[in-house]
Amino acid sequence: MKATVLEINDGFAALIQEDGTIVKIKSKSLKIGDVVKMKETKIRKKGRFSAMVAAAMFVMMLVGGVYTYATPSYYVSLDVNPGILMEVNMFERVIGMEAANEDAKEVLAGLNLKNKDIEDAVSLAVERVKELGYFDGEGGNILIATTAKNEDKAERLAGKLQNAVEEEIEENGVKAEVTAGAIGYEMVQSAKAIEGMTPGKYNVIVNLLGIDPEKADDYAGTSIKDIMKEYTASKGEEGKARAEEAAVNSQTEEENGEPAENEGLKEQNAQGKAEQAGSQEGNSPVDTPASDKKAPSANAMQNNVAE
Repeated sequence: MKATVLEINDGFAALIQEDGTIVKIKSKSLKIGDVVKMKETKIRKKGRFSAMVAAAMFVMMLVGGVYTYATPSYYVSLDVNPGILMEVNMFERVIGMEAANEDAKEVLAGLNLKNKDIEDAVSLAVERVKELGYFDGEGGNILIATTAKNEDKAERLAGKLQNAVEEEIEENGVKAEVTAGAIGYEMVQSAKAIEGMTPGKYNVIVNLLGIDPEKADDYAGTSIKDIMKEYTASKGEEGKARAEEAAVNSQTEEENGEPAENEGLKEQNAQGKAEQAGSQEGNSPVDTPASDKKAPSANAMQNNVAE
């Protein structure tokens, strides 16, 4: 019979079994949230408590411990082409999983991630994705997005998961770009309304590519690898256009023997030589990326994308 650790105190662990009974065992290594297989010989039942005290303890632990354990504190989405959304409790244990597409269903079919530490769960999922051949050929992109009420905690968890996945792919010789960051709850809610969409992918589509949210479902079947290629290409075209504008501006200055009037172009000059003309006060406006305009929380993820 399996039991879940609810409380640890003075070298003992209190557990709730599948039949609802609470037992107490000696423990040196167990942690709250661990799931163990019980043997009758290892159980120290709380038989010395009166029925009233035992009932009160049961209610307190059931309402407090079990409710806390089963309450999501984080949402973690993992995208390669398979898209997986995991619910994670305050102990950073996986308490729920959802496959966003058919590829993800195949991944989860061979795994039992529930109650596992989220770092282990994500590493196992990536390992399973590799086994299924999604990194064959040119490698791929791995996108991790974390959500929590506390943005700092979400950022810290994103960093931990990125490190865990990078270690995993390095050990397995996988060539993949890992991007991780925190996103807002609105991304989770919006993504759930679109079949085949995860919060992380939705965030990239809307805030990095700048796609109208009403058209985001057009990308539901597109892999993260292809989405990142499109983003990189769009940034390349943007940079090329700016370089051409800077070159035209420079040529105009040489021909006229005076600075060009377009202050915005001078700020974008590739050589950084242009300065503000005359006695104009303040700075000219600069182009703001879509992620800054729509969702500040997307900045962390944009900074990790290789351009």
